[in-house]
Order: sequence, then C-alpha cells, then structure tokens
Amino acid sequence: MYIKPDLVAPGVNIITTKVRGGYDSYTGTSFAAPFVTGAVSLLMEFGIVNNNDPFLYGQRVKSFLRKGAIRETGIMYPNPRWGYGFLCIRDTLSKLTR
Repeated sequence: MYIKPDLVAPGVNIITTKVRGGYDSYTGTSFAAPFVTGAVSLLMEFGIVNNNDPFLYGQRVKSFLRKGAIRETGIMYPNPRWGYGFLCIRDTLSKLTR
C-alpha cells in the first residue's frame, strides 16, 4: 500500500519571525517541514553522532518516525490524510531506546 503523507506535523498558525522584524502567524507545509527536519536531525544525532545506532539513516529514520507517531483513536492508520499519525519526537526516541 502506498500512503502519503508518511506523517503530519504542526503547520497551522505557526508563530515565527517576519522578514523586517517582529512576529506573525503562518500556515502551510513550509512551516511543518522544519519540525520534521529538526526531528530527523535529533534522531541522527542520537543514533550516529552519539553512537547509539550508527546505521540510523534514511529508511530506518522514517520507520522510527512512523512507529513513534501519535495516533487518534477511531481512525484507521495509515490513511491518506494523516499517514501514520502526528509527529512525536519523544515517542520516537522511546522506540529507539528500547
């Protein structure tokens, strides 16, 4: 089964800096992507840099992110709207440390 997205991340009403100073609220995938990128960076630091899992690349990272995703009750996963669930770095790291 080919399901996209793999998971979802915060992307609605994200408060961030404006170009000429100050802050504003934005929505879209370009604001969700940094959350996933940061999560991947933390996982790879934990695995590779800290030598807890020297093979934590590509598909393994993706697999752990999917396993650690938060899932709502009453929804079948994976699905075309929510993928495998909502990004949760805490639960993903707990899967890695078992």
